[in-house]
Amino acid sequence: MRWVYSVKHKTKAALLLAVVLVLVLAKNMMDSKNVTKLGSSFAAVYEDRLLVESYIYQLSGHLYQKKMLVDNSFYAETDHGLLPEKLMGNNSAILGLLEKYEKTELTRDEARYFSAFKQNLQELRALENQFVLQPAVGQERLQAKNLMDAQYREAASHLNYLSHIQVAEGKRLNEQSKQIIAGSAILTQFEFALIIAIGVMIQMLVFASKSKLSKFPQNPMLN
Repeated sequence: MRWVYSVKHKTKAALLLAVVLVLVLAKNMMDSKNVTKLGSSFAAVYEDRLLVESYIYQLSGHLYQKKMLVDNSFYAETDHGLLPEKLMGNNSAILGLLEKYEKTELTRDEARYFSAFKQNLQELRALENQFVLQPAVGQERLQAKNLMDAQYREAASHLNYLSHIQVAEGKRLNEQSKQIIAGSAILTQFEFALIIAIGVMIQMLVFASKSKLSKFPQNPMLN
């Protein structure tokens, strides 16, 4: 009858070990999934937020340079003939930055403000072309200058909103990463505690098996 108790306890121990194996495999799968999420989150922070913030900064710089060029041409009446070429340089750089920006992942609000900003730039280019064709003095040139100033202010406002979105999205991704790490830590602690508990149960089964086997009388003829 010894083998009956032995098999029964071995079966229980095997089942407990199987539970441990399943838990470890499940935890590894969840860890792998969490690592993927963290990788995506960090990539989004860099590619869609930090880089975009640098694009916004450069766009703001080119926008300011354009305004200064127009102001100098209007008030100082200098380099009026060189103004189209200088503006073209800034506009070319802006187009390159817009192409990079469009390749990033945009939120719904971000896409709306970005579209409005591009509309500002189109109107600005039309007004700039109108401005450089006007004589050095005149009411029409003043009117074009006032319209450009309004577009510059509106474009700067849109860039400001876009910058705020980057900060908000970066904060959201950071909180998401913290939640993933915290959840993984809790699962690790739970897994560790459960494995210890199962290990104790296996030890108890082993001792119980030895105790029951020792109660059977031994045949003195076998000694």
